[in-house]
Amino acid sequence: MSFAKIVKEVLFTKEQIKKRVDEMVSRIDKDYQGKDLVVVALLKGSVVFLADLVRGFTRPLAFDFIGVSSYGSSTSSIGMVTLEKGITVDITGKSVLVVDDILDTGRSLNFVKNYLQKFKPKEIKICVLLEKKETRLMDVRADYVGFEIPNVFVLGYGLDYEDRYRHLPYIASLKEEYYNELSAKITEPSEGIVQDRTAGSSNGRTAGSGPVGLGSNPSPAASNTAKNV
Repeated sequence: MSFAKIVKEVLFTKEQIKKRVDEMVSRIDKDYQGKDLVVVALLKGSVVFLADLVRGFTRPLAFDFIGVSSYGSSTSSIGMVTLEKGITVDITGKSVLVVDDILDTGRSLNFVKNYLQKFKPKEIKICVLLEKKETRLMDVRADYVGFEIPNVFVLGYGLDYEDRYRHLPYIASLKEEYYNELSAKITEPSEGIVQDRTAGSSNGRTAGSGPVGLGSNPSPAASNTAKNV
């Protein structure tokens, strides 16, 4: 499928993304001078952003990955979050920067923050490429934000549509007909049974069976509530 066929609008060009990431790197690098920094990135959507981010730092750091499940269907969150991959580096007494692609409802990042706090880090801050304020359900705030976006489904620069198009150098919105096609794939879970993504699925936009986590209420909003919420 061609890019032009599914892309409604390019929201941020390659040049705009680079300029903004460079600005974020400069600020974060200064904020963490003299601190023992560990970057923890959420799989998979944050990987491209993470690579550009850490290569700009002028100080030593360690980084690790964490995988969580937070979606139950192709396009909507069912309000549950489960851990699929925990951290392997020691963060006790260290400054932790959590990196994610999107801050949406806040469920995933709230879960991750609570999980990391068990290891007694010195501090935890959050850095996201994109933020959707109108869909927030949890009291989670990002300390560093690349761009604020409206409630639309986005792809490119690490973000996917059906596990494709992560490699696009820009960030674009998905045409409504393809979002509607995803919406049609939603399967309502039976009572006591939850359909959830795994850490390796299409940003949670493809249904799959997963472990039971927190909550069960579907949210049919047309958005990347099929991404790291």
